[in-house]
Amino acid sequence: MNHETVHKGRISVLPLALLATPTSLSANSTTTVIPGLARALDVSVTDATWAATAFGWGGVLGAPLTAALLRTRGIRAATLANAALVLLGTLLVTLAPALPMLLAGRATQAAGGGGLVTIAITLAGTTSRTGVITSGVGLVGALGPLAGSILSAISWRTPLLLSLPALLAVPAVLRHVPAHHSDRDTATSTDIVGILLVMALISAFVLTPRLGLAALAAAAIAGLLLTLHVRRNTAGFVPRAVVGAQAFVTASAAACALSTSYFALLYTVPRMLEHHWPAERIGLMTLIMLATGSVASLLFTRWTPRYGPALTRTILLTTGAVAVALALTAPWPVAIVAANAFAAFAATAAMAWYAARAGKAVPPGYRATAVALFTLCYQLGGAFGPALATLLIA
Repeated sequence: MNHETVHKGRISVLPLALLATPTSLSANSTTTVIPGLARALDVSVTDATWAATAFGWGGVLGAPLTAALLRTRGIRAATLANAALVLLGTLLVTLAPALPMLLAGRATQAAGGGGLVTIAITLAGTTSRTGVITSGVGLVGALGPLAGSILSAISWRTPLLLSLPALLAVPAVLRHVPAHHSDRDTATSTDIVGILLVMALISAFVLTPRLGLAALAAAAIAGLLLTLHVRRNTAGFVPRAVVGAQAFVTASAAACALSTSYFALLYTVPRMLEHHWPAERIGLMTLIMLATGSVASLLFTRWTPRYGPALTRTILLTTGAVAVALALTAPWPVAIVAANAFAAFAATAAMAWYAARAGKAVPPGYRATAVALFTLCYQLGGAFGPALATLLIA
């Protein structure tokens, strides 16, 4: 695929932002409906929290599934498939009479939504356009708990339907990629084994907080088998041309680390402030800090070409380190909550900047695959962060 050709259709960045942001809104609204969900479905609050786990699991699974579709069928087919998943998942959530069907719906919603995020970033093309998307994801995600609280007055199900607005952007994407357009990556045949191994590895990581050592053992086995598979099948679902590129590995590792830090602090900082501020003030200050970090990320990514790679990389990594340092050592509540602003800035700006570098680090025929796998690494932070937070606040 000529990756640059796809982006010369000049699709507006606003539909791409709309394609990506509802998933984060829906994810962050989940926590507000857990008590009502538990009462309505007659389950324990502990069981009801599986709704959040299912969404996180489905979200990270969406990236590898979309990567496979992008490689073998192209952007148009991947967009339609993910839109169908969002619609199906929303229907299941709306009609679910019991928890298992609800969990299936949330996982399906998230898989489609995660795939749409990957497609939006793949189509963005430049750091500044990707920055609009990632900062939008952070900003809209920050509004999730507030939106969930307001919409819960209608029904506990209503906040769980917030993935649906992403479908409004699908027609713009389809107009941008005509049916006859050849928008696929270099591919031989569908690597089913590779896809299954990646999904097994992701599932084990996401379920580690729930299943403990059994999940870690499964992750180790899946990781080993995937490594062996990539060595044998160099042009498979995880191409050696992609994972063998040092710049791609570095970009993916940095994005995953900053994303993990961001999501870990998102869960731990409010707990650290419980003895200093009432819950309402904690929520308000967290919202302000997340919005501040997201807006700063948007402004920063517009000017990264002027800074140069070395300075940009230093700013991102330093800001991420400052976020952790503030949370661990700051003596004042305002400084502790400011960690969320630094973490949100570092994670969302890194996603935008490193995504472009990950795509350029591989041969042209593998760029869409590289961006999709890079996005998966970033989204894994959404699974690793809460798991790390669970260990820290246990």
